[in-house]
This record gives sequence, C-alpha cells and structure tokens, in this order.
Amino acid sequence: MIASLIARPGSDRVVLVAPHARAPYEAALPYFSSNVSVRDELAARVLDWHDEGSAEALEAAADVLGSIALKPTIPRAVVDLNRGWAGRVETVETLFGKGAVDTWVRANLVEGGLERLEGYWRGAMAELRAACANATGLVELHSYGDLGSSYDRVGGGRPVRRPTTAIVHGAPWATARPVGIARLIPANLRGTPWRIESAVGNALADVGLEPGPSPYPTLLPWNLSARFLADRWFGWLASSGRLPASTASALVDLCWGHEQDPTVDVACEGGGGFEGAQALAAQLGEWSHEGPALADRFSDETGVFTLGVELRIDRVADAPAMGRAVANALAAGATPAPVSRR
Repeated sequence: MIASLIARPGSDRVVLVAPHARAPYEAALPYFSSNVSVRDELAARVLDWHDEGSAEALEAAADVLGSIALKPTIPRAVVDLNRGWAGRVETVETLFGKGAVDTWVRANLVEGGLERLEGYWRGAMAELRAACANATGLVELHSYGDLGSSYDRVGGGRPVRRPTTAIVHGAPWATARPVGIARLIPANLRGTPWRIESAVGNALADVGLEPGPSPYPTLLPWNLSARFLADRWFGWLASSGRLPASTASALVDLCWGHEQDPTVDVACEGGGGFEGAQALAAQLGEWSHEGPALADRFSDETGVFTLGVELRIDRVADAPAMGRAVANALAAGATPAPVSRR
C-alpha cells in the first residue's frame, strides 16, 4: 500500500507536521482528465494553494528535536488534510467550512477519482494517528498570505497585512451549535497553554520573527491538531473514570475521520448508544463552570499540547529559522509537565 504521508523517522514524544507543504503537481494528474483547460487550472491551483516554506520549517524543526516529521504526498489544492472529509454544511463554501475536497476539484475529477482521494485522505489520518500513538504533543507548521488568504482575495475582501508570524488558537467545537463528537468536548478546550505560547513567541522574536495576533477566528475546522487533542481528551475521560472505556474508544476512532457521525448526536439527545454521552453532553452544555473546568483539568493532568505556527509568506526565506526557533523553545522545556489536581 502506498503511504499517504512522507514520514521522516524520529522520536515520537512530539510529532511535527506540515499539512500544506508543497507536493508535486504530477501527483495530482491521475485524478483529473487530460483536458488542457482543466490541467491549466489545476496547475494554477497547485501553485497557489500550498504553504510555501513549511516543508523547510518542518525539516529544520526536526533537525533540532529529532522528532517524527510528516508531510503530504498529494497537493493541498486537491486534498486538504486540515479539513474534515465532508466539511460543515454551508450555503456558500468558506475557508473554514469546506471539506477536504472543494467544489472545483469534485467537478473535474475522473470517474472513481473521488473515492481514491478519500482513500488517500483516510490513509493520511490513519498514518498520523499511528505516528502519534505515544505522543504528548503535535506541532503544525504553516505559512500564510501576507495580505490575507486566497479566499479573501478571490472573494474581493479587503487586504490586511498579517503579522510576521502567528500562533494559532481555535477549535471545531468552539461553536454554540456543535455537531457529532464536538458536542462532547468543552468549547474552551485549546491545545496551547500560555507556557508554550510565550516560550515559542519569545524564541520567534529572538530571531526577528515576532508573532502578532492570529488572523483566524476561534472557530476552526477539523484540523490535525484538533483530531489529536480530541483523541487525548476522550482517552483522559476514560482513564479518569468520567466515561466508559468502550465509549471513549469508539469516540477516539471517530476523531480520525468520522467526526460528524450523526449517531453521536442521537446519543447526546437521549436516543441511545455511546453510554455516558448524554450525561457528558448535558454537563458540557450547562451554563456553569463545571464543564469548562474539565478542559483545564485535562490540560494540567495530561500535559498534552498542540501548537500551530504561521509564517507570513513574504518572509519565506526565514522558514528554517522559524522551525528552529519553535523547536528550540520546545527542547528547552516549554512543554508542560503533568500535574495532579484530583
């Protein structure tokens, strides 16, 4: 079986990934017709839709940490690994609602292409899950547009100069109307504690890449960091006696590819299945501090963390410096040690 991800072997305590690193245009060709106009548009999309420099940042960080490092084999313009396969249902497709495969790609695939791309996407999720089996942290390295995203430009948005770097917070469960397994995760759960954010921010500033405010909203899609964090969350609920082990195991499986499974919504509403889910959903949905406090307890007791760092694309020559700065901060002890507050 052909791997979906290119993996550099290393330590598995912290896993590094560049989900939007450049992948060869040629890898996309088998999924599309040989029509000249389709190929021309595909080439333009592949050139536009990738995080330039993120592969170089990934390699530099891996050199410092000696960690496993992963990147895609098919261009992001064809399959976006930082999206759920289905995405969220929206009237107009947006940057944060679209699925792994956008409307243009779906319209121009050869027969059977969509099924093969889904196999690639699910293979990537399985490979990342396996790589993270023993990990405490997952780090995503990205680059972003200097004046906004491609969606901003295509949609006629106003250009806004972004910070040189940014540390990104956000989660798919930060919404008043979560669906699927997001209903069973506190809305305030984030993967990046201040200890890590401040250490990484200072390390970036020391090399002339001072971070600024993230341009992204609190509500983000099902990116790889969110999957890892949700996996660990459900595992902790089981190990701390807050959720039956069988339920937690089933929910962990859903984290890696079926996060909007409607049977979870049925269970949360009292329709049966997923023992303990209804009570957990009620606890997290109450207007009280009890549910949100669980997110803090999880972070303290497990030491699990996620981190997403963006580099402005006009500073792409500094990508290796960004990767080293992030890794040096983590290597110097920025990662949190678990504590017990039970």
